[in-house]
Amino acid sequence: MYLYAIRCEASAVPLVRIFLYSLLGIPLLFLDAVLLRLLPGMMAVRLTTVQGLILLGGAIGYLFVHFLLRKPERMYLWAHEFTHLFVAKLFMRKVHGFHITSRSGGKVVIDRTNVAIDLAPYSMPLYNAMALLPVMLFREEGAARKIYLGVAAFLFSMHICFSVEGFIDGQPDVRRSGRIFSLAVVALAVMLWAPVLTAPASYAGFSGVPAFYREWVEKGMETVVRLLSRGL
Repeated sequence: MYLYAIRCEASAVPLVRIFLYSLLGIPLLFLDAVLLRLLPGMMAVRLTTVQGLILLGGAIGYLFVHFLLRKPERMYLWAHEFTHLFVAKLFMRKVHGFHITSRSGGKVVIDRTNVAIDLAPYSMPLYNAMALLPVMLFREEGAARKIYLGVAAFLFSMHICFSVEGFIDGQPDVRRSGRIFSLAVVALAVMLWAPVLTAPASYAGFSGVPAFYREWVEKGMETVVRLLSRGL
């Protein structure tokens, strides 16, 4: 098992902080569950049956590699630590070290961290974002979009599998703010990526993403109100 982590000079984590973040994470997890229940049906409207099968094939292909062949741990490790580094730089943190080894995994050593830096690698599928760029720039049609969908599903499945393992293993990144809050934030972020990553193949394209989010949130709020009015 590799260790994916950041280290900072002030490494002690107050238990009060974890407790308060966990309290905030509980209602957010409830909202995540509501949005997740709505997501498959709304995504199905945006994509054709063939496109859905391509996504399924890409996901199954990665699961085969992950569980039956060999996990691409080094590939994921580079993306994980680079995302820590990138977001740390956005917050103007001083980076003291960036290390990746085959034995112990990787770490980014910085002076201070925060929730965004800690959870960025779990919340942002870096390889998916990289695969999205050429599609956005060149606007290829036909077979290229189908290939992109398969690759996107493969890479997104890799991101989810390693993120889940990070939570199960109790990586320091997710423990710093408590696993409950970290899971709630990461789950929401990962779901938010779904309409963006499939936009190149959808009939509405990227211009339809804001409308998708708006409808999704409205339906989610309606569901929450209905559940609360019925006492869950």
